Amino acid sequence: MLLQESRTSFTKIAKECKISVATARMRYKRLWKAGIINGETMLVNPLGLGYSHIGVIGTITTRENEDKAIEILKNRTHAKFVFKHFGKYDLGIQVALHNIEQINEIQRDLEANPAIRRADALIFVDTLIVEHPENLVIKPFIGKIDYKPIAAKQTGRQIDETDRKIARILTQKSRTSFRKIAKELCISTKNVIERYKKLRGTVLTLSTITVDLNKLGYSAGAFLFIKLANKSKISEVVTELLKTPNLIALVKYIGPYDLFAHVVFADFQEYFRMEENISRMKNIDQLDIFLIPSHPVWPPNFYANLL
Repeated sequence: MLLQESRTSFTKIAKECKISVATARMRYKRLWKAGIINGETMLVNPLGLGYSHIGVIGTITTRENEDKAIEILKNRTHAKFVFKHFGKYDLGIQVALHNIEQINEIQRDLEANPAIRRADALIFVDTLIVEHPENLVIKPFIGKIDYKPIAAKQTGRQIDETDRKIARILTQKSRTSFRKIAKELCISTKNVIERYKKLRGTVLTLSTITVDLNKLGYSAGAFLFIKLANKSKISEVVTELLKTPNLIALVKYIGPYDLFAHVVFADFQEYFRMEENISRMKNIDQLDIFLIPSHPVWPPNFYANLL
């Protein structure tokens, strides 16, 4: 429940789980102490901050140049988050852009450096709802809790510094009470609530806890890069992919690939079942799979530093 809405009250959790409110609160604290829960956050939507395009630049370098390449990427103003081992790419950078023309500039800039051999752009399509906590299987729980994510929207509304401060607090600790935020910012609780309602779905999308996937039994994961045989069938493929247990992220791309997915698994038997099921899906022309370590903090909040 908390993965799907981190601000869920202990009263609601207790009612759903048929336990007392005190027990719900105690178990929540125990999950923190065990390190299973390790954060509370709200994911930031760059489109709500005035950016028109977001995506990933995948770069290929050599092992001896990797550290130098990381420094190059970190020093670029367009790089909002740099990470290692993004599929066939040695490094990836999350970018938020004000116009699509910046992509070519970024690629030319990066490839002009001898430490970087190649830079491919993968631009997000349609949506920013890429994380899917409803698909994460929390054993031994059986079944699913109904979950309807708030669609990310682009807004022309300007946010002021007070809005940004509220958003920053909620990205760092999403269960912070409106009363506490109001006291910290020296404004009324009513004002905080009104501003929060306008930020939610535009600047702030998924409200969630972060978890250590290792401690939930998922020792490894895989990045799936998918190219379709027929791009007009992308909606059907997405619908089928989202039926995959533990497929916790899915992105539509413009670029060398059409889709990206992140799947976690407990053992290789689960991995082989996943690979076989996805390989059999219609309209998939190419499926490239890369094994990765399990994430100790998921989901990531790539764009929080834009606030």
